[in-house]
Amino acid sequence: MPSVDPIVLELIAEGLTSMVREMRTIVIRTAYSAMIHEGHDFSCAVLTPDGHLLSASEVDQPTHLSALPWSARTILARYAGDIRPGDLFIHNDPYTGGTHLNDVVVLHPVFTEGHLLALLGVMAHWQDVGGMVPGSLSGGATEIYQEGIRIPAIRIAREGRIVPEISDLVFANMRLPDDRRGDFNAMEGACRIAEAKLIRMTGRWGVNTFVDAAGILLDRAEARLRSEIAKLPEGDYAYETYLDHVGGGDARPLPLRVKLTIAAGAIHADFTGCPPQVPGPTNLGPAHAWTATYTMVKAFLDPNSPINAGALRPIQVTAPLGTVINARPPAACGAIGEVRRALEGLIMGALSMADPERSVGDLKGASNITTIGGFDTRRARGFAFVEFPAGGTGAWRGADGNNAVRNFAEGDLSSIQPVEAIENVYPLRVERAILREGSGGDGKRRGGLGLQREVRVLCEEAALSVLSDRNTIPPYGVRQGLGGAPNRFSIVRDGQEMAPSQLPGKVTGFKMRRDDVLVMCTAGGGGLGDPLDRNPADVLNDVRYGYVPSEKARTVYGVVLIADQVDEGKTHALRQRLRSRRTHLVCGLLEGAEFLDNRRVAALSPKTAARMDLAPGTLVEVPNASGPSLRAWVRTDASLPDEICALGSSALTTLGIHAGARIWVRRVPFEGTIVQ
Repeated sequence: MPSVDPIVLELIAEGLTSMVREMRTIVIRTAYSAMIHEGHDFSCAVLTPDGHLLSASEVDQPTHLSALPWSARTILARYAGDIRPGDLFIHNDPYTGGTHLNDVVVLHPVFTEGHLLALLGVMAHWQDVGGMVPGSLSGGATEIYQEGIRIPAIRIAREGRIVPEISDLVFANMRLPDDRRGDFNAMEGACRIAEAKLIRMTGRWGVNTFVDAAGILLDRAEARLRSEIAKLPEGDYAYETYLDHVGGGDARPLPLRVKLTIAAGAIHADFTGCPPQVPGPTNLGPAHAWTATYTMVKAFLDPNSPINAGALRPIQVTAPLGTVINARPPAACGAIGEVRRALEGLIMGALSMADPERSVGDLKGASNITTIGGFDTRRARGFAFVEFPAGGTGAWRGADGNNAVRNFAEGDLSSIQPVEAIENVYPLRVERAILREGSGGDGKRRGGLGLQREVRVLCEEAALSVLSDRNTIPPYGVRQGLGGAPNRFSIVRDGQEMAPSQLPGKVTGFKMRRDDVLVMCTAGGGGLGDPLDRNPADVLNDVRYGYVPSEKARTVYGVVLIADQVDEGKTHALRQRLRSRRTHLVCGLLEGAEFLDNRRVAALSPKTAARMDLAPGTLVEVPNASGPSLRAWVRTDASLPDEICALGSSALTTLGIHAGARIWVRRVPFEGTIVQ
């Protein structure tokens, strides 16, 4: 092992992090896309000469930090032996390691003494990269060619000089090309300034010391995470979740599955069983099964140490090619934020099985990219307003979730853009932005609330596109907690609310007109623990603050409020009654297919289904006292005895139960639904 003075090692480590923070400041102050300078949807990194993450800041996006090295290694493979000082490379292809086409990578090699020392990278969400709608992202895309210009690993500057033919071709295929050139220049400028600082650092400590220090930092991160993984009980842990729709007009849900194997200080995430790629935007390239696994393992087990590739070494991922999580061309890949966040919820659920004390309610589960685009006659130019409103975070054992903020998997993204930043630039007016009452998942610890944001169109016409998930299948709760309210997007026209598409959350170029109001309602986080175990004083405060409606305080939390005070005696009695009304059934082993039309089956006799007021096709869940709830859809079977709920063998394995166990079965709550 190389040896570096401990103080020098820490100075190099902190110097690299400081360098990345300065790159971020430069990009924010000079970029043109509001998604960058207001939304902070970008990341910066220092990479090793072979394309592995060496340093990032604590506020960079995990989505980008995993994809950047994939892009770098793609560029290195293509230009092996032909990379020179001053070169600049660009890339956004999902199939070779990018995210979606809007996330563009600029990579700059740094040389010293004639040798490649490091790579500097910036990945940023450009407001528009062409495609079928303003903003490029659409819920209706069925192939990648509809989502914008696809940029393979190419050299855009040679030895410090931009190659004009390349840059002209790239920017000619984007709306507002001058703005996109501004984004590119901001990213290039950040890399050039960081290059000078990196060379000064190596001049101070020496190239060999820098290289040795880099190796030690990676090894240290690996050892630290391995030691944390080793504290988990070894074994296999499985979970499943669902995206709202297959896409391409297919309204069936899309199941995602994982099996985590924990052994010998390592974790293997096997996504075998995820469905084939689909004719919609809900597909991923190869980087993001790794991204989701690494993000959640790091956040769960070792959130405070530096972020680098060393901590990736204890993690193995199996992501079969041709599936939604590792698609082949020409699958559309715009919904990276929706699928990756669902994968994060999937990994969170499986890790909760391994360590119930670290269980956390599901997050809002979507990037919620919302675009209003058109022509602004006041400024005589096109516009594309893009926003990705935040939602509630999940509850955990120590506290309720947070309201309408970014979560630990999203870096420094803004919750919403400032009103002034919108109204000064676009023909739009923000009418309202409030917390969404009752949207947090109910539980002993309550999930955070989503938000409600209303934006009025002031030009004659505009086009709305939305790419979101968790609009029909809400975030899950854990340890008997309820899920949060789902996302919802609607239009108010002439005082009437209307849906902008048949598939909720997937909108493509809906024609808006003057004075239409877009209403964005974001999901709440999942709750933790039985709602009837919540401290009545906390429920009272929830009602006072407008977090929970007073009716829900009574019907879900079992808290009786009289004259703005808790009636302890009546609360105790009501909670006993509500517990006694819950439906517990005997778990049977399902005969036949566990899944029909992509849905897990929960089979009940017609009499039992009628008693529970559950029509065939109703979404239900089995709360898990030590992990996330398992969801299924009701199918009636006259051959089943009453008071039986038949589930497939994999469901029993996931829940850790055997046939004959008593299980609590309840309807999955949707907005406005009171459930016991």
